Amino acid sequence: MTVAQLSRHGKLAREYWETYRPQALEGLGSPEQQEAYFLELDRRVRERIGELATELLQKLPMEQRAAARRATRSQAQELVYAEEIWLEKEPGTEHREM
Repeated sequence: MTVAQLSRHGKLAREYWETYRPQALEGLGSPEQQEAYFLELDRRVRERIGELATELLQKLPMEQRAAARRATRSQAQELVYAEEIWLEKEPGTEHREM
């Protein structure tokens, strides 16, 4: 059996939670439950970035798509991170830095 690995999205989310959402992280349960949460979050974020990037590209004229691929992927990542990873910081953690 292979153990699933977090991509950079999942690793970033875990680091953010450890830094700014420690109570919420603890509320996820055991280390195994936390790992399962971040694996699922990681999968969901990767899928949503891909889907949103495709949607954004399809709104562009065909001749602009190749040149805009990287920019639309970055835009999609920013939007998904805002919804999925950059959640509200817990009181008392605002001064911390990742």
